[in-house]
Amino acid sequence: MKTKNILRLGLLLCCMFAVADAHAQRTVTMRLNMASVPDTVNGMGLVEVRGAGGVEGNVAPYTLVDGNIIDWGSDSTLEPVNEKGPNGEDSDYWNITFQIADTVRLQHKFYSDQLNLSLNAGWEADPNPYIEPGSGDVDLGLHFFEAQIPWHGASGRRGDYNWLPWEPKMDSVAVWYRVAMFGLHSEDRGYDATMMAPDQIVGVRGGPMMDATDTTLVGPLDWGTSQVVLDRESMDESTAGYSIYSGVAYYPASLAGMEQQYKFVLEHGATVGWEEGNLAGNRSFTVPASDTTLHWMYFGNTAPSKVVPVEGQVVFGVDMSAFETIGLFDTARNDTLWVFGDFNGWGGCRDEQRLDECYMFKEPGGTNFAAAVPLTRPPGWSSGYKYFLDFNDAEFETQFGVPPPSGWEEGHRTGVNREFEFAGDPSGPQILSLSYFNDATPMNVMMDGDETEVMFSVTMQQAIDNQAQPFNPAMDSVSIHLGDPIWAHTQGVDGTDHDIPLWDEVLLTDSDGDGTYTGSYTVSGPSYNILTYRYMYGGKSTSAQEMGSDTRVPGRNRVHFIPKNADGSFVAQYELPAHEFDLMPGPLPFDVNPYISTAIEQSEEIPSNIWLGENYPNPFNPTTTIEYGLEQQAHVRLHVYDMLGRRVATLVDGLQQAATYTVTFDASRLASGIYLYRLETPHQSFTKQMMLIK
Repeated sequence: MKTKNILRLGLLLCCMFAVADAHAQRTVTMRLNMASVPDTVNGMGLVEVRGAGGVEGNVAPYTLVDGNIIDWGSDSTLEPVNEKGPNGEDSDYWNITFQIADTVRLQHKFYSDQLNLSLNAGWEADPNPYIEPGSGDVDLGLHFFEAQIPWHGASGRRGDYNWLPWEPKMDSVAVWYRVAMFGLHSEDRGYDATMMAPDQIVGVRGGPMMDATDTTLVGPLDWGTSQVVLDRESMDESTAGYSIYSGVAYYPASLAGMEQQYKFVLEHGATVGWEEGNLAGNRSFTVPASDTTLHWMYFGNTAPSKVVPVEGQVVFGVDMSAFETIGLFDTARNDTLWVFGDFNGWGGCRDEQRLDECYMFKEPGGTNFAAAVPLTRPPGWSSGYKYFLDFNDAEFETQFGVPPPSGWEEGHRTGVNREFEFAGDPSGPQILSLSYFNDATPMNVMMDGDETEVMFSVTMQQAIDNQAQPFNPAMDSVSIHLGDPIWAHTQGVDGTDHDIPLWDEVLLTDSDGDGTYTGSYTVSGPSYNILTYRYMYGGKSTSAQEMGSDTRVPGRNRVHFIPKNADGSFVAQYELPAHEFDLMPGPLPFDVNPYISTAIEQSEEIPSNIWLGENYPNPFNPTTTIEYGLEQQAHVRLHVYDMLGRRVATLVDGLQQAATYTVTFDASRLASGIYLYRLETPHQSFTKQMMLIK
């Protein structure tokens, strides 16, 4: 009996000690931010809490009360997890929670295997922090990783455990921006790692923001200027941070919850290189209620390519016949033509040392201009580009009495960029298809005396439902915003920039109160029949317009073409389809140019010689098919001419492989009559006749 009592007493004491040990545990919470590391850390790598435990904090490995192990090596099991964003994207933030006994002194620091090669084996700088023995849970708060190499001029421990990269401000929210300037896209914008500010500036631009109740409280960004300038994270050329830029922007706390749209930019003096690349539209985030860091991004969302670059040459070609015909482009006036794109920094090549990257020379005896541009890029690399008409300002103003318009072509597929994919063939040049500037062909030209009244019609329900700026029929006006500055100039409208509202020229009204707004605008020659525009509402001081797509997806503007009569003259009145005002981001409705649109099919059959077949059917109305064959790769042109020798359509103009091709030609906008179609290659040419009967 005595033995049983002793056993019972022992069990009771064990239970008491067990309960005592359970109550002696402490929960430790750690939160880490890796934005202070001059490297491209992602959420998939290993981050660990390493260190030692025990009474003195010097025992490693050491098993904690929750079974976790802390060690100075890879045996440590304390692995923080990355806090993902709302769409599952990586963030700069990591967190972990674990338990220790209240008698334990915990020595610790963070380690990351992603930094193993560049930052002293991935360790934070000394000295090591300690959690001293005691009672109660421990929340260490937010800690920024303290790397052992300089970051923004500082290295090692930068103050208290909870130091911040920025200075906290009352009634403000700090947002930390970061961008990695590696890769071809940043180079295409002119990024030079050896250049320093102010010769080269990496900045942030974005939509202005304002407190609706206090107009003195405004956001830090603007689309027109880089009010937030970022600094290099490291001045050590051997580290990734040498081409990573970051900095802080302060938002009034009252702007929390609002959306901030923005982009990174690269500036060289007055030249601004906007990020595009693999970036669709603008970047955006919701302004938080407390300070935060935005996870680093590649400039243009374009990572460095792993494909070895090769040397090659790309030949650009553009036909200026339409603009010479209407007198808007004149080499005698010293107007010049350029090609700008991702491959040359969108205009960063206009100094004498780089003219071969963008200046276009006129081909003798014609209206075509060409530029043979040397490139060193990975095969398959793609680039956006546009042609740019640089007017001689002084002589233009002397001739027309007003400053010249912006020379960017905006008629091409609603204003989006042209694109090409680099072939990387060292054996010969890559010849791109000949284009018409602004996609205006001779058939699109409206001569002096041509005149068409264009009728607009739009319903405004989406604008009425717009919570940010609801359309008020009693107060707001409805008009159109032009998307083509050069076309605007032909109509006597100031086109010196891309902000071209027609408040004074076109006001749409709802005279019968049915919610549909209508109005008209008379288009006069000399000009071209390509209408490029968006609907807008509001007034001269404050307005809202349709969003459209970005510069890579057709639908940036609405586009329609004034039609012709059967005799080739332009119609006196053109009623556009009824439209609905569209505030949602995405493509707007548009037509394709009837004088350059076509469909091409390629078969695997390789003929033994070059040939051009008879079109079928013939006569036709309004479409017909044309077949031809190539026995070897060649630059091919397939044009259609009227009986006066005027080119009315270009069906093919570009490099094609040996194969048999079928082209569908749509002549719905042409008058009845006999037409010639001509196949041209460097070796042979063929001409045949066809008849359009309507």
